Amino acid sequence: MSGFESCNTFKVQLRYRAVFDMGIGVKAVFFDAGGTLVDSRVGLPLRAKFLAERLRRLGYDYGESEILGALREVGEYVRSLGTDMEYSRRYLLTLMLLKLGLRGCIYRILEPLYEAYREAVLSDVYAYEDSVSVLETLKRRGFLLGLISNTTDYESLRDILKRFGMFELFDSIAASVLTLWRKPRREIFLYALSQVDVKPREAVHIGDSLKNDVAGAKSVGMYAVWKVRNKQSLDSIQAPAKPDFVVEKLSEVLDFVELV
Repeated sequence: MSGFESCNTFKVQLRYRAVFDMGIGVKAVFFDAGGTLVDSRVGLPLRAKFLAERLRRLGYDYGESEILGALREVGEYVRSLGTDMEYSRRYLLTLMLLKLGLRGCIYRILEPLYEAYREAVLSDVYAYEDSVSVLETLKRRGFLLGLISNTTDYESLRDILKRFGMFELFDSIAASVLTLWRKPRREIFLYALSQVDVKPREAVHIGDSLKNDVAGAKSVGMYAVWKVRNKQSLDSIQAPAKPDFVVEKLSEVLDFVELV
């Protein structure tokens, strides 16, 4: 069994002590947002419902299935570009309106639709039970805290963090819609490091994606912690990069940083 696949406390503690023996001086701890600190039960169909309702109020009668189809077409188009550049939610909604044939009224209805989309996103979001306590504990211990998130909508990310009392705890927030580059691109990680003035080997990044979080962080020399879901095993998947540590709960990170 891979040394990375088990989250057994004894094995994890051995890994922590191995790092301690290496003399790592970690000053900053970075987190991914969605799937790591917070998550949402809001799928594309519910977002289409909110948008259809708002369009009807604005005088445009489109069914939820039409909106959903347009959203999916836009998503497929962006993926087909094969780029790690981020596109804003307003831009993506503009593409949706063009798909629906509403070119002549984009200027008038874009902002109301953007607000409807935000309402959908914020309607059923939750924080993992140990997210806030882990951030507060790390803050008390003197670590710099940062967020590195792929998002098309900074305003919604900000509001979610504020809702759960996390926003004020971060010293730096690197949102892809503001930096223009998505994880796993090196640029967004280097930007985040520059915001708190630490070197890559003085920082740890924690996230749930082996590609975006683990491979991205390690590409610039940061330590990477993989937050697994459903006890996944690295031996059972094609991992683009191996994490330095694996945790099932964020609270396990506290044992690691206490030793380093």
